[in-house]
Amino acid sequence: MHFSCLADHKEAAERIAQWYFDEWGRKVLGVTKASILEKMQIMTKNRRDFPMILTIYDESKLVGAVELKFREHKDFPQYEHWLGGVYMRQDMRGRGYAKALLTKAIKHAESLGIKTLYLQCEPHNENFYRKLGFRPVHAAKHAGIQTTIFDYNIDLTTKV
Repeated sequence: MHFSCLADHKEAAERIAQWYFDEWGRKVLGVTKASILEKMQIMTKNRRDFPMILTIYDESKLVGAVELKFREHKDFPQYEHWLGGVYMRQDMRGRGYAKALLTKAIKHAESLGIKTLYLQCEPHNENFYRKLGFRPVHAAKHAGIQTTIFDYNIDLTTKV
C-alpha cells in the first residue's frame, strides 16, 4: 500500500467524486457528482496545506480517500480542522486501509502543528472511530442525517 495526494493523481478526482456521491451525496437534495467534483477542485491543488485529499493505493488500485478540510460543519465554526470524506472501496473494507489512511492523515496534520481534528460520522461507523482514539463530542445533524461529532486530540490521544 502507498499514499498520495489527490494533487499528484488528479485523474482520481472523478472516481472519488463518484464514491462520495454514491455514499453520501445522493441522500442530499440538489447534490450531484458534478457539484461534488466542483467542490473538490481546490483539493486537487494542495499537497501540504488544508484543504486537501489524501489517497491510498494497493499496488496501482485506488482504494480510498480522506479529506483534510476547514470548518466542515456550519453549526460548529469553532471546530477548525476536520477529517471528512473517509471512504474505502467496499470490496477493500476490513483490511486495515482506513486505519492506515487515517494514521497518515493524523500524522500529516501533526506535521502542520494542528492539535485537534474533528470528524462527523453516521452511527454505524462510531465504534470504528472510537477504537482509533476519537472521542464523541456531541450529536449533530448534517443535511438532515443524524451524525456524531468526534474529536481527536493529537497531543493527548494515544496515536492510532
